[in-house]
Amino acid sequence: MSVERIRELTSLLNVGLADYDQQQKILQEERLKFIRLSITNGFGEDENSSREAWLLHLKQLEDSLIVRLEAMRRAILEAARDLEGNRKEGS
Repeated sequence: MSVERIRELTSLLNVGLADYDQQQKILQEERLKFIRLSITNGFGEDENSSREAWLLHLKQLEDSLIVRLEAMRRAILEAARDLEGNRKEGS
């Protein structure tokens, strides 16, 4: 694995981390909205604003973060295997 490939992977990882952080911030904001609605009993009656809809929305955001984190973890592990394979080949 060349230095250029390592730089490319680092750049991709940085973009992935920035995206993850942004999505995590959105999740936190949505959790705060949910808490406010819970305290004020401000949930709507229709299917898009009910308590259940909010819980589903939060679950989907959480699941999305888990998928993103797992994708980054897999990419790191694959890059590490590539690095190790190239190191052994170069020995």
